[in-house]
Amino acid sequence: MTMHSSKGLEFPIVAVSGIGNMPVNGADSVNEAKLLYVAMTRSTEKLLLTSHRENEFTAQLTQSIAG
Repeated sequence: MTMHSSKGLEFPIVAVSGIGNMPVNGADSVNEAKLLYVAMTRSTEKLLLTSHRENEFTAQLTQSIAG
């Protein structure tokens, strides 16, 4: 399921992969961050985020978890 189609739905477990590739080339980083937020908040119990490299999104997520 795409992040766009998950709006308004809830799931016990949500996995979002490829955060290291965000924002997608040519996409607005603010809109991509909002979309990621929507995807992350669909989870009611567990959330899994994966990334293979650091970027502005992973840095902000790591900072908010640490701090």
